[in-house]
Amino acid sequence: MPIIVVDQEKTVAALAARLVKTRTSKAAKEQAAQAIRDANPGLDLDRLRPGMIVLVPRPPEARDDVPDVVNEALSPLFDQIRTELAALIRTANSALEADTAEREATAEILDAEAVQAAAQNDPLLQYNLERVRQTLADDGQTADEITGSLINGTEQWFTDLDDLSTLW
Repeated sequence: MPIIVVDQEKTVAALAARLVKTRTSKAAKEQAAQAIRDANPGLDLDRLRPGMIVLVPRPPEARDDVPDVVNEALSPLFDQIRTELAALIRTANSALEADTAEREATAEILDAEAVQAAAQNDPLLQYNLERVRQTLADDGQTADEITGSLINGTEQWFTDLDDLSTLW
């Protein structure tokens, strides 16, 4: 629902008149004024003051040139948040790819012929190599889960932003 900042209007009727087209019937203006009253039950709309913030339902007779100060202020902010969330997802995916590549490189070293030959002669080395392989596998699974949770949470933030942007 749009928000408007009271300028010089003293009454809700004057505010409604500011918001509707010039050639609007008196009944439509009264209906717009009542809609404003209904949307702002906690405000004393009979004593408007410059700077008051009022929720304004958009009647069918609304003028097209009345600025929506909330949308004008928040749209760039929401766009920036969406951009940053998308960057967060890209960064998380890149970090996961780099982490996976590092684990794979480590596994290749562990599987090298020289390391395997040394492990055949040393049971403790063989045990430690198996522990390192298991740790690499566990770390990979944990990294996948954490990245998946981050991406799911970020996608939920996108949904929440979309929901939030419909509140006015």
